[in-house]
This record gives sequence, C-alpha cells and structure tokens, in this order.
Amino acid sequence: MEVKLPKSKKAKEKFERIIAAADNEFYLNGYEKASIANITAAADIAVGTFYLYFKDKLSLYHYILFDYQTRIKRYINAKIGNCQSRFEKERMGLIAWLEFIGENPHTYNIIWQSLTIDKSLFIDYYKTFVKAYTKGLIKDKDQLIEDIDYESLALSFMGISSFLGLKYMIHDTKLTSEEINIIADQILNSMKTGLFR
Repeated sequence: MEVKLPKSKKAKEKFERIIAAADNEFYLNGYEKASIANITAAADIAVGTFYLYFKDKLSLYHYILFDYQTRIKRYINAKIGNCQSRFEKERMGLIAWLEFIGENPHTYNIIWQSLTIDKSLFIDYYKTFVKAYTKGLIKDKDQLIEDIDYESLALSFMGISSFLGLKYMIHDTKLTSEEINIIADQILNSMKTGLFR
C-alpha cells in the first residue's frame, strides 16, 4: 500500500476529507466507476493534492479497507474489554458489531468490494480477523466444550454476526440498543448449552 500519511493539522484535515469523500464514492458508485476527480471534488481539494497522499485509487481503497478493519477491532475490543467470561465476550462482540454497522452503513459495501477488486485483499482482510478471533477462543478454551476446532468456531461466530447484520442492511432497518440486546441474547442463549461451559 503506497500511502503517505499527513503530518500537519491542515494536511490531516485534507486527508480525512479525501477518506470521507472516497468512502462515499465507493459506496455510491462502486470501486470501478469511482473516480479520483469525483473524490477530490467532493473533498474540495485539487487533484494534485490527492497524489501527495495516495499513489492511485487502489492504494486509497486499500487504506480505507484496512482502516475499517482497525476501527471494527477497536470498537469491538472496547466493548468486550471488561467481560469476565467467553459467553459475555461473544454477546458483547455481537452487540458491538451490530452497533458498528448501524453507525457505519457503508461497511459491507466497502469490505465486500475487495473480493472483486483484488481477491488477495479480501482473503487477507478476513484471515487477520480469523487469526485474532481464534487466538481469543483458545485463550478462553477452558470455558468452551472440548475437542472443538477453534478456527471453525471463530468463522461460525463471524458468519452469524455478519449475516445478522446483513439482514438488517437488506431490510434497511435501524436497530435500537434494546433490539440489539434482545437479538444478542436470543442468539447466544440458543447456543449456550452446546458450546459454553
């Protein structure tokens, strides 16, 4: 990824405007039809300024994709940080994910475009999540049933979270905090007996 991060306050402001404009452009028009001209116009900067920070459109997309990954991890980790049990971590992690996509409606569009832009980006994106998730499950393995494939379990939990969120995106439904908590309780309680000690 060829990105030059800004140093001054003014440069950071321009950089953030580019990111916000590009996020919206990729969401509305898709990566292929998105143009640097549209992005710079929406960010209210000269086209030349774009190239101070990014080599091309792909480097910009790459930055945005992995910025989503960082923000998602940070958001979820903040929610599960004080949890005492694996069950509670899973519950709060699901709640955090549903909250995040509610606050960031472009999430699915940005992430899943990577599969057609560059399959290796898509694979790397999810491999990073799976690796961290699996590590967390192994750390708490004394709270889970024995003889389970932790990577497969991580993928299963990720799949549940991802497709639950997708359901509400498809129906264009904004969930309240109460609804999110009810969903998390229903899903995790239905799995509690078979998976958690």
